[in-house]
Amino acid sequence: MAGSIGLTLLATAGCSDADAKNQPQPPRTGGTLHVIVSAKPAHLDPQRIATATEANVSRLTTRTLTTFKSEPGAASSEIVGDLATDAGRPSEGNRVWDFQLKDDVRWEDGTPVTCADVKYGVERSFSSLFSVAQPYAKTYLAGTDAYTGPFVGGNNGGKGLTSVQCVDQRNIKFTLAQPVGDFGYTVAMSVFAPVPAKQDTKDQYDKKPFSNGPYKLQEVTDQQLVYVRNSYWDRKTDTVRKAYPDKIVMEANGDLPTVTSNLIQSEGDFADTIDLDKNVAPNFVQQVVNDPDLSARAVQGSYGGIRYLAINSKRIPNLDCRRALVYAFNKRKFRAAAGGSVYGDYANTMIAPQLKAHKKFDLYDSTNNVEGKPDVAIKLMEDQRNAGKPCPTTLTLSIPEQKDLRRLAATMVETYQQVGIQLKVNGIDPETYFDVIGNPANQNDLLWAGWIPDWANGSAVIPPLFDGRLIPTKANATNNQNYALLNDPSINEAITAALSESMPERQYRLWGELDEKIQQQAVTIPLIYMKSLRMAGTNVRGGFIHPQFGQPDLCALGLA
Repeated sequence: MAGSIGLTLLATAGCSDADAKNQPQPPRTGGTLHVIVSAKPAHLDPQRIATATEANVSRLTTRTLTTFKSEPGAASSEIVGDLATDAGRPSEGNRVWDFQLKDDVRWEDGTPVTCADVKYGVERSFSSLFSVAQPYAKTYLAGTDAYTGPFVGGNNGGKGLTSVQCVDQRNIKFTLAQPVGDFGYTVAMSVFAPVPAKQDTKDQYDKKPFSNGPYKLQEVTDQQLVYVRNSYWDRKTDTVRKAYPDKIVMEANGDLPTVTSNLIQSEGDFADTIDLDKNVAPNFVQQVVNDPDLSARAVQGSYGGIRYLAINSKRIPNLDCRRALVYAFNKRKFRAAAGGSVYGDYANTMIAPQLKAHKKFDLYDSTNNVEGKPDVAIKLMEDQRNAGKPCPTTLTLSIPEQKDLRRLAATMVETYQQVGIQLKVNGIDPETYFDVIGNPANQNDLLWAGWIPDWANGSAVIPPLFDGRLIPTKANATNNQNYALLNDPSINEAITAALSESMPERQYRLWGELDEKIQQQAVTIPLIYMKSLRMAGTNVRGGFIHPQFGQPDLCALGLA
């Protein structure tokens, strides 16, 4: 969602400083903040966090060894110690990393957060009892190949990982399988978050994780999450989270036009409400952009996120058939239906321009042909048919079942009809969407997806999305993020080489080259470098788009 210590990894700031300047007054402490999300987060267990919304929400209850600053502008790309006193101390050529925990950080029952809690949290992520989304512990830690977690009854008999060592109660040492210069950024990911073993309800922990952050879960219903203050959280140990509201009520509502209309009118509780994960509805965009008062309270900015379609390379193994799908796509029609240029800039790479690892290339000439090149697509399909290798003419597209995405999918159906392909749209429950498409056995040909780098480097884009070694082999797995199911040995080897490169500038170049090599395989259709335009009620303050989430940072929001 996530490079070397001390380096600024963003080429440009990931949000608009204007957002902070437009606030007429700073937030106050107290009150109830209302937050609307398009669907209730599927996962709250820190070891199972998969989406940007889940990561944003997770910071209310879950602290990690390091975390990103909750500040507008370039500062938001910088990490600081969170549970740890600093951003980590590497040794042995970046193969060993040491962290010291702060004094007096406590769980919601008043017990201290210890090294054992951190070690156990990392170890439980390897258990087959539940799926884990983030691949970094498995990828980076030494000696994990046969490890299956700390639970008694597993293959390890309840043993721990030797590569995660508690030197004492406050000091933890990680031994890595290879040098990783940006491991300080990696441990900001929730997969490295602590969990107290005595409180671990295993698969039920997803419904109510134990808190060491400023809030704890008070109530969970089908459509709501209610957070109240954690009385054992101490502001003196947490320089990041502002924790202004006394209470945060999060409600799922996928009716985007109605939500936008209510926020524009800003009556009753809607004056204290913000839409966290959806842009202003397309039919309201011009009103919001052109009205100074509405524009001033809209939280907007660009970041390093990419919206794309993954092409299932197992179901469509023919390269030219996949290339035809890329050439046929009409990006102009898609973006217009999404709300126009405020939704984002046309994309042709998977690493966005905000990242220093970005390489400028356009293999399918889409910059000059935003309506696609259907003639090229038709010719490719004809050639394959004549060669006795016909391309499929009926394909399934998976999307979360939401009105706005149905509208966008309709543009794709129309686009592919023009080249003789019938697109069937498979709407999936938004709460379980990423679990469904995270199963490598899913039967979808095209998959709606988006990616926000976990930190601002290609190492947080290319490996999780395209390293074939990370595709789970367990039946009914739901934690795959390589939706294209690309498993190319030469690309896998190049990923290992790039991760091992200790010089940042050389590593940036390697990631950019890999991005281009992957695009030659036509396993994704990059659509949009995403921008955000989120509507807020008149009383909401402190909003800015955090580049780690592509959303308003929940930790900074408060009320007038």
